[in-house]
Amino acid sequence: MTRLPNIFFLLTFLFFVSCGTSDEEEAIDEVEEVEEEPTKTDILYGDNFIVFEPEITKSDLGLWVKRVPGDPKYHVGTGIEAINKGYLEFTGNNLNTGPATSPLEYEFVCPKTAQYRLVMRMYQPLADDEEEDKRNDVYVRLEGDFTSGFVYTTETLETDHKFWGRGVRKWGSTIKLEAEVNGNDVLTRAVYNLKEGETYTFTMSGRAQGTSIDYILFYEFSLEASLGLTIENHTDIATELPENFRPNVVE
Repeated sequence: MTRLPNIFFLLTFLFFVSCGTSDEEEAIDEVEEVEEEPTKTDILYGDNFIVFEPEITKSDLGLWVKRVPGDPKYHVGTGIEAINKGYLEFTGNNLNTGPATSPLEYEFVCPKTAQYRLVMRMYQPLADDEEEDKRNDVYVRLEGDFTSGFVYTTETLETDHKFWGRGVRKWGSTIKLEAEVNGNDVLTRAVYNLKEGETYTFTMSGRAQGTSIDYILFYEFSLEASLGLTIENHTDIATELPENFRPNVVE
């Protein structure tokens, strides 16, 4: 009879250990089931586009400056504000031009084999007496397994070239590359034949002082016809393209 209390305590102990283990396993399962929310550091991939903010670069910003609310030079505008209320402005060179400076690199994986066009949401912080063709361009290049999808050679797209547009005192876009084709200076769209699953490195460098970039977008070129898009000088791509083509918005 004297052994019964010991057996009782042993059974009680085993019962509580078993219950605790079960609760811990359920808690672990619950944690594993929680999906992480997109963050501002993510590149956003769609079925036929890649989009990201310039701030996500791992490169040193150099002469690029991040503008945010509270900065006297931050541009609010009257339409859609900068995504996540922040953008990069290049502060080097002069308002016209200069050498490729402070390169920023971005690595992404192509979601689908297709032709992709490059565009950026851009703002020109022009003074009242400054002409519209100032503070409106950067240099761009792409590395990886691709070919040119339009008039420029693949070698041209692999090296730094001027990429420009218009956003005169408002959010607009950079939409055209400037480079030689058969000895002639040609200004037109940059289109790339990209391959699904391949990794690419995109580099943007400063050219004209003041050029401000909100986000960078590669989208399947055929969407312009299927969606009836009009991408021209002064087009704000945030309003012209579907909303899901913008970067992740972090509350």
